[in-house]
Amino acid sequence: MEENKDQRIQQNQINTVNITVKEEKPWKGAPYFYYVCLIFSVFYVFCLFDNPVGITYPIFTAGLLFLYLQLIKYQEEPLKKDSIFYMVSILLLAVSNCITDNQWIIFFNKVGIWLLFGILCLHNSYEDKKWRFTKYACNLCIFFFGIIENLFASIRQRKDWKKKKEEKSPSKMKYILMGLVIAMPLLVVIVSLLVSADAIFSNLVGRIFYVLFREIILPTKFIRILLMFLWGFLFFYSILYNISQKKLNSQQKDFRTQEPLIAITFLALIAVVYLIFCGIQISYIFTGGMELPSGYTYSSFARQGFFQLLFVCVLNLILVLMCLGLFRENRILKILLTFISGCTYIMIVSSAYRMMLYIVAYQLTRLRILVLATLLVLAILLGGVIRSIFQESFPLFKYSTIVVTVIYVILSLSRIDFIIAKYNVSQRGLDITYENQYITTLSADAAGIYVEAARSCDNKTELAEENLDQYFYVILDKPEIGVRNFNFSRYSGKKAADDYFLLKNE
Repeated sequence: MEENKDQRIQQNQINTVNITVKEEKPWKGAPYFYYVCLIFSVFYVFCLFDNPVGITYPIFTAGLLFLYLQLIKYQEEPLKKDSIFYMVSILLLAVSNCITDNQWIIFFNKVGIWLLFGILCLHNSYEDKKWRFTKYACNLCIFFFGIIENLFASIRQRKDWKKKKEEKSPSKMKYILMGLVIAMPLLVVIVSLLVSADAIFSNLVGRIFYVLFREIILPTKFIRILLMFLWGFLFFYSILYNISQKKLNSQQKDFRTQEPLIAITFLALIAVVYLIFCGIQISYIFTGGMELPSGYTYSSFARQGFFQLLFVCVLNLILVLMCLGLFRENRILKILLTFISGCTYIMIVSSAYRMMLYIVAYQLTRLRILVLATLLVLAILLGGVIRSIFQESFPLFKYSTIVVTVIYVILSLSRIDFIIAKYNVSQRGLDITYENQYITTLSADAAGIYVEAARSCDNKTELAEENLDQYFYVILDKPEIGVRNFNFSRYSGKKAADDYFLLKNE
């Protein structure tokens, strides 16, 4: 008994060692990409430090894609043809960041860039043709969690390959450090003598030390630059290391094990409710000459039902996807899912109609444009969902990614604040009241429209002039435009502000 117990303990120890070795398996690309990431982190700081919307953002994004291409080239992996779509979309979103000043669009652009980058990495490294929607979504989450998990992989990997390198040849770093120690006092003496010997050299050294200490080292800017560099190095190395490990399971498990009668029962009850509701929508609103119920204004009718319908549309989409992923194939189930998808189309049309009524009553806003774009996405996605009901092999996740990406890229590049300002001014001019002051809270994208409107409008209200003044003062207070932080929207906005105040002083 004692021998068996000792054998089990010994076996557990062996298994533990094996697991540890497997987890800490050195990456053969560690030495090369360690230095590549150091260089890229400097590039990252140069492009994005205190510069979230400058012209260097697409340059940084192009560098990130180039870094990824270097990795797959090092690992001798081909670039799949359809991976080019994701790369082009990433670059277009990055370009959008430097042609708009809309902070919401800029935020969603950055989220979209990293989501598309994650999808690019999964698609190019794995055989994902048979992955269903839930499989792809789960693997995408695992991929990003893996980046966080391996955030300090550079430190672990460096220890491994450094140890092996020192076993082959002793490290010469100590000799370099000794040379630096000797050089420092010599440099102090030599520079001091040369400064006193030549006035031009003295001025040059003075300017260098002034910039170095007054502008970089003494303020917190130096600490922020250092922290950004360290974060960039750890983050980008973790991305490359995580991609190279290929720990994700490529096999698609079939989770459709549940009895379809369960889904048929609750879907049938929901379908009856939808049948009555959609019948009302068709008979009363769509075929009734778009007449409103008595006692309702356009705005109250739109406000009452829009968000509820939007929520139900999203819920229906999730419901259909869950039924497709959990329940065994059944003809009646397919018919019910198709019927619910058809009812969802009617709800989408009803939601869009209500939103259009609301826009007519209360003009355009960013949220209303985003909502209309969401309804369009839902309508196109439902087409793919219906196809996947009858064609199991249909790549729904890829289809959904392409649809969402194309529509959002168009929305992002369209400068929606410009569209909002143009529509609202065309409807009401500069008749700014306390209810519609929203138009002067838009970004610099709308500045040109307001200058044109102010030029053609002779009778501005006091409130309108006060709001426009404040709007253009905010634009002028933004940081000065330089080469690194050049933003097309802010540049045109500052020019528009100058034109506005010149016009006002005439």
